Amino acid sequence: MPTYKNNTDSQIYWRNILWEPGEIRALAFYVPDSDLGLTVTSALPAVGSPVLVSEDVVIGAGVPEEIEIPYSARIIVSAIATTGTASLDINGEAIPVDSTAGYESTVLPWAKVGGILTLSSTAGATVRLLVEEVL
Repeated sequence: MPTYKNNTDSQIYWRNILWEPGEIRALAFYVPDSDLGLTVTSALPAVGSPVLVSEDVVIGAGVPEEIEIPYSARIIVSAIATTGTASLDINGEAIPVDSTAGYESTVLPWAKVGGILTLSSTAGATVRLLVEEVL
């Protein structure tokens, strides 16, 4: 399992895991070490990233884009329009997104999404889409 060390003088807390200063922990799942200020002391065996989809989706005016989501029992979907205004459709529910009002789901069962997300826009838009596996 990868191991992570807290080389700071402060505690680091992430997802119910606490590293005291100088403490090393081995974990069998992805940890965003650099974002947290942790040092990787052993990277092997490597664990997969929880990111299933991460892309900027360009949507033509009136032309919906379907995005396939790889299977994971539980996911979180985040979306924000970087240009224009769009609609994110999750299982028949249309959620408006623009540059001031993005969307972040609660934990969703994959079956609710059905493996497909649909993005649409009446005037065209670009949407930054992130779908993550929840362990």
